Formats: sequence, C-alpha cells, structure tokens
Amino acid sequence: MKKIFSLFLICTLAFSTLSNMIVSAESKSTGTLTIHKFEQSKELKTTTEGNGKEGQTVPEDAKPLEGVTFEIKRIESFEKISNDGTVIKEDAKPVKDAAITKVTNAKGEAVFSNLPLGRYEVKAIEGPKHIALDKTTFIVDIPMTSADGKDLNYDVHIYPKNETKRGSVEFVKKGEAGKVLKDAEFHLFKKNKDGTSTQVKTPSSLVTGEDGKVRVDSLEYGDYYYFIEHKAPTGYLTSKEERPFSIKESGEVVKLDDIKNYKEPTITKSINNGSKVAGINKETDYTYDIKTLLPEDIQSYKKYVVKDILDDRLEIKGLPIVMVDGKKVEDGSVKVVVEGQKVTATIEDFSKINGKELHLQITAKIKSDVESGVKIPNKAVLDFVNKDDVSSEKDGKPSNEVVVTPTAGNIKIEKVDGKDKTLKLEGAKFQLQDKKGNVIKVNGKEMNDITDANGIITWNEIPYGEYQIVETEAPKYKDKDGAVEHYQKLRDPINITLDEKHQKIELQVENNKSGWIIPATGGMGTILFTVVGLILMAVATFIFFRKKPVKNS
Repeated sequence: MKKIFSLFLICTLAFSTLSNMIVSAESKSTGTLTIHKFEQSKELKTTTEGNGKEGQTVPEDAKPLEGVTFEIKRIESFEKISNDGTVIKEDAKPVKDAAITKVTNAKGEAVFSNLPLGRYEVKAIEGPKHIALDKTTFIVDIPMTSADGKDLNYDVHIYPKNETKRGSVEFVKKGEAGKVLKDAEFHLFKKNKDGTSTQVKTPSSLVTGEDGKVRVDSLEYGDYYYFIEHKAPTGYLTSKEERPFSIKESGEVVKLDDIKNYKEPTITKSINNGSKVAGINKETDYTYDIKTLLPEDIQSYKKYVVKDILDDRLEIKGLPIVMVDGKKVEDGSVKVVVEGQKVTATIEDFSKINGKELHLQITAKIKSDVESGVKIPNKAVLDFVNKDDVSSEKDGKPSNEVVVTPTAGNIKIEKVDGKDKTLKLEGAKFQLQDKKGNVIKVNGKEMNDITDANGIITWNEIPYGEYQIVETEAPKYKDKDGAVEHYQKLRDPINITLDEKHQKIELQVENNKSGWIIPATGGMGTILFTVVGLILMAVATFIFFRKKPVKNS
C-alpha cells in the first residue's frame, strides 16, 4: 500500500512540474519594448554599447525628450518549440501586422507592452522642431538574445540617439562711415516661455576683434535669441537695441545685418576760440567758445542741452549766440536762456539740426574789483538722452576745464638829473597813453601823475598791452643866479609793453638842464639871419653872370 501511495505522490509532483513548465512557456509568448529618448548634442557620446537592458549609461548633459512619436511594426514572427519552452528565432515566418505608434512622455519613454514575439521595424516619425530627428528604420527582436547567446530578454530597452539642431550666428560691428569697430562686448540671451530671459553661456566673451566680427557656434534650435551690447568701444555709445534671430536648421549660419554704433557726443571749451588758459585784462571782453560734436543720429535724440555756469567774478555781456557748422542759428531750433550766471542752450527741434558741430559762444569780462593773478576756472556740461535712453552722466558730461586769470602789470618811473643821477627830480608830469594817444584809465582814474620828492611815479594794476609814456611837463630847477628854469622836456614818448614776460617795468628817466635853444623872435638872431641871407644872394648872382655864354662870331 505504501508503494502505491509513493508512486501516486511522484506522479502528482511530476504533473505539477510539467504544468508549471507549460505555464512558463505560455507566459513568454509576449514581450515589452521600451524606447528611451534623450536630447543631446552631437559632441556628446554614450559610454557603453546598447545591450537591450534598462539602465544603460547616457551622457550627463542628456535631457529626456518628450513628444517624439515612434512607430513599430512586426515583420516576422518567432515559433516556440514546446518540449523545453524556448524560442528558436531562426524559425521566423513573415507577417504583416499593423503598425503601432506611441509618443514619448516627460521621462522621454515610449512603452510598447504585450508585443507578440517577433522581429520589429522601429522608427521615429515625428518630433519637436528643435531636434534633428533621425528617422532611420532599425530592427529590434522581441525577445533579444544576450551577447553570449545564453539568455533571452523579453523586456527590451533601447536608447536611440538624436541630435539637437544647432547652428551659428555672426555679425559685424561698425561705426559711422562704415568703419569696423573692435572691442565691443556683447551678451547673448534666450527668452523663456514665461517672458523672462536667460543669458546664454558661451565658451569665451563675445568681443569684436580687428575685423569687427562676433560669431557664436553650436547654438541650439530656437526662435528667441537676441544680442545686447554690454560695452561699447571707446568713444561710442552703447546700443540697447535687441538684435533677435532664430536657429531653424542644423548647420545653419545666420548672418545678421551689421550692428552700428554712433559716437558719443563730446564737448570742449576754450577761451577766445583756442586757449585753455588765458590771461585776460579786467573789464575787457573775451569769449568762451563751447563746442560739441553732434552724432550722426542727432535727429533721433530726445534731449540735448549745453549748460555753463559762470563764476560770480565774471560778467556775461549780451545774449550768447549759437552756431551750427559756423552758421548762426536763427530758426528757433536751439533756445538760449540766461538766468543770472547760468547759460543754457537747448535743442528744441531736432529735425532742423543737420550739422556736425554746435558752437555756443558766451561773451564775458572779468569784473574790475577782482584781484589780479587769481585763477578763475570754468567748465561747461553736456546733458543728453538718445533714442535708446542712453544718457550722459548724472551731472552731465563736462568739458575740459578752462581758466582765466585777470592780468595786470606795474610801472615805476624814476626821474633823475641827466648829469647827477643821485639828484631825484620832483614835479615832472607824465601820462600813460595807448598807441592812439588816449590816456589810460584804471578803475576810473586817469594815469596822469607827477613825480614825488623822490622823483617816483608808480602805476599799478595796468592791464597787459602796448603803451607809451609821455612827459607833459618837465621839472623845474634854479640856476646859479636863483632864477627858476625848466629842465628840457622829453621830445619822444617812451614805448613799453606789459605782458607775461614783462609784468613789472622800472624806468629811470633823465632830464637835462641844457639842450637845443631856439633864438627869440625879433632879437639879434633875426638881424644875423638877414645879413647872412643877403650875402648868399649876392654870391649867387655873381656866379650866374660869370657863366654867361659867349656868342660865336
């Protein structure tokens, strides 16, 4: 009885094992194909070959690619050999199954489940526009045989590669008159879907070279790229204009129009149309000449104002004038206003400004009570805003400083006797005159003075210039008999020049007691001249008759 029970148990176990084998064979009649799609650049390479298993290595920078449509279609079926439950792929039979499509999800995966065993054609048929989609058909077996041929994989994972569409962009930076500009620096941005922008990292700074060119390679597909100038070349204003472009195709080189910069407006100031430092006589008119070079795009500007605040020691004479390219502006396009010591020239109508240089000329003078030699500095300021809202500095763009100094010299006259220079002569009258004979006035007082007991006249604060010193009355003296006589007065004026090199002039002027004496009218002198004249006439008559010609016989 025990033997019969043992035999029954063995049969039961055997049947159970066979049943499990049949179930196992039936469970492998289908398989799964999972396609993993990643976005990567051409330069990125995988480190391992595909083996059909999950978890294959992908490049670090690869990103799951959503939205790629894959199509698979079984082209051959595999038959089972039921005695051991294995599949022999060589016993494949052609089939014509319908195609199946799936779209990759946010993880970049498209999963095809419950696939009948067989050989499948797989291909990508559609994807995002920024991807250079590889639509090549490739073959996948379900199940996949291991490399050593010992195992079958019914859960196949594949990682087909795709390249992101990448292209290049280039442009040339130019200035006025088409001159290429180096050292302009740009930043590259890409707009995000939420309206914000992200700066695109580039291998090196985007700075124009000697050829004025900027080129960026390997840019991903996109519609919202744009350049912004970060730093302009020296002497030029930075442009805030966005220069958008798109990358549509792999290998495309987008050539933007030349990007132009305009020169930064400059301002200079001089004295009397040339000097930065000048000595100016007090109460003498001179000019401040403020010039600004107008940019080519001046007509697109929003603001352009020249301002100058003169020192309180100066006085503005009349209304300043404005010229453009040397021609006085009289059409109202520039408005000039004087408020106390402040002068402003404002462009009111940019459409009428067509020149290259704006010239504001202010006539001024140094007040009479200003101490000589004191430096009086001055700067003008240019305040502007262009079409890109690029403006001058907070307090405007200043011109170079100019300095005026009230100039004056001193004259000292010492009057001495011609024979005895230790004898100082009091009472000589002198005038300081200009070259036309006009007596010079200083602070309202005429320079017309008399030598003191020491024979001295001193004139101070005399403006620079050319002068003549004229003696109008000689000093007096007593002769040996006690009679009062005059020294001989100077017949010619003394010419002098006061300037930077001759700021102080000291003269020692001599007077003589004797000189040329003109005889008195009606005295012995008259008789003497008459006698001499009669004698000369007689001699002339005698000579005339002695030379009378003789007639020929």
